Amino acid sequence: MTPSDHRRALARQVAQAHEPLAPGRLLALVSGSVVENLADDRSDIDMCIAFDALPDEAALRGACSAAGGEAWHWSAGALADGELVVAFRLDGIETQIAYTDRATLARDLDELLVRHNPDTPLHKLAEGLAKAEPLAGADELRGIQARIADFPPPLARAMAAHFIGRVTPWRAIGQLLHRDAGLWCRELQVACAWRLVGALAGLNNRYFTTFQFKRVGRFTAGLADAPPQLAERLDAALTLPQADAFAALHALEADVIDRLQRRWPDLDLGAVQQRHATFVPFTDGRPDRLVRRRRA
Repeated sequence: MTPSDHRRALARQVAQAHEPLAPGRLLALVSGSVVENLADDRSDIDMCIAFDALPDEAALRGACSAAGGEAWHWSAGALADGELVVAFRLDGIETQIAYTDRATLARDLDELLVRHNPDTPLHKLAEGLAKAEPLAGADELRGIQARIADFPPPLARAMAAHFIGRVTPWRAIGQLLHRDAGLWCRELQVACAWRLVGALAGLNNRYFTTFQFKRVGRFTAGLADAPPQLAERLDAALTLPQADAFAALHALEADVIDRLQRRWPDLDLGAVQQRHATFVPFTDGRPDRLVRRRRA
């Protein structure tokens, strides 16, 4: 049995233990690396279980125990707020369950699909639901997935505008290279990389959040409209010498701006373009020296 199949079997075991709490009305699913058949011996089990109304904590703890799980060793959220995430070990494997009620789940999805929030961890929820496998309530999950798959064009545009509009202080970066500000420079480079990935996610109708963002290569490979070798170029930009890193990100930003302008000719990118134009790649006061040397 593969690690993914082993974890699927354990997830079914957990769902079955919760079924008596909502007979015939349980929505339970497994997501994450398990459903993509990417799980390995270090992978946990990501689950979501939804009720009409959340049971009390004692009942939920009892269901986890009935599935063979150990005591909860971690939790976040509150049942009173309609959302509680818990973690416990089952057969030695970290198992995490996001408990929610249907009303809260609907509100969370509306935050994306109706209110078009461009920057919220709820994008991770949508991405997880889109890939999820049902353990109970298969028809209900298919309906949710159909709704998520219909990516709202206003959300795509809002994401692109939001992420590309975040400020990278291109004018000041040349000064930072000579101010013993290495940590600050790397922070700015990471922030710029997030901006570009987020804007491209919107351009490609993909849910995206910086929260627990993993498998960058798989994500960027799925972007049909993106700069070539995007993942490799992002990785390189975070390991190159500071001047080269900023030059690489500056070039990537130019490509992203151009792609956004082609998709949305009426999108106001004037301020972004003005900031972009203030940067001249250089080191030790010599324009483009490192960039030219690497291309030689």
